[in-house]
Amino acid sequence: MEENIFVPVEISARHIHLSQADADVLFGKKYQFKVLKELSQKGEFAAKETVEIEVGEETIKKVRVVGPLRKATQAELTLSDSHFLKTDIPFRLSGDVVGSRAFRIVGPAGVVDKKEGMIVAKRHLHLSPKDAKHYGLKNGDQVAVNIGGERELTFYQILVRVEKNFQTMVHIDVDEANAAGLKSCGRGKLMIP
Repeated sequence: MEENIFVPVEISARHIHLSQADADVLFGKKYQFKVLKELSQKGEFAAKETVEIEVGEETIKKVRVVGPLRKATQAELTLSDSHFLKTDIPFRLSGDVVGSRAFRIVGPAGVVDKKEGMIVAKRHLHLSPKDAKHYGLKNGDQVAVNIGGERELTFYQILVRVEKNFQTMVHIDVDEANAAGLKSCGRGKLMIP
């Protein structure tokens, strides 16, 4: 295997995935979301639509909806958002929302109170089965990625996620990107233990 493996690194801003039932309440029955831009993972898109997220007296406005619709609603925020909302938000892998933070979603057509679903997404590496095999990795492994530059930083505990339609991409959040001085998508050196 090659000595230096570089992988693309993408910054994941705060966003929300909605279930059909919650989308119906927030935007109206069978509302069709408008695509603002396609995302790196096949079939996913940032919608033009946004919602507000409330916890207690605090509100975060213009939280981007990411499609397509999912089985369960999930808000992915940052640690900075957690401080702003004055609440603890658990670090979780996307999709792991059981027992996570409760919150309220305000949309143009209605309001939804969620008993769980708010997380700070753990950094992760998307891989296709072909790329995973090439790198000798499997779903659930952990790797590190070094991002060079003026604020060079190595991120550890990056969880490997393998799925048929995945494009190879590391996802970090805005807080992590700021710590590494990464202003837009970049690349990092993959470090496999």
